[in-house]
Amino acid sequence: MPFAAGVRVVARMDRLARPTGPVLLVRDRLLLTVPAGAAEQLSGLLCWLGWAHLDGVLTAVPAEAPRPVGLRLLRADASPCGEPLARLVDTCADACARVQLERHRRTGVAQPWAFSYASRTLLGTRPRSLTS
Repeated sequence: MPFAAGVRVVARMDRLARPTGPVLLVRDRLLLTVPAGAAEQLSGLLCWLGWAHLDGVLTAVPAEAPRPVGLRLLRADASPCGEPLARLVDTCADACARVQLERHRRTGVAQPWAFSYASRTLLGTRPRSLTS
């Protein structure tokens, strides 16, 4: 995930006293370790959780993939991440979305689909009306 979002995720997990597992850095991306096979589930899980628009922003590297060049260990936490995969992905996706929104707000670039009714309907997460 982007570094700024990753810092938010690690800070949140620290606040909740939950282990993060090893935290790695490659260029401008922060990596958290997840169980084997989780990389293959990420795209479907993002869609199921309503974060499909972040597919490609939040990515997973399969365990059998070659080690990225420039990989640095930021935190050597021996205990594995104890979060259920769906909760971890939701936390990471929320942080990625917030970083994107803040970037658009800072740069003044309009983001008309951010939380519009049309975008929520498209994603299947239409907010309930106060009258229904």
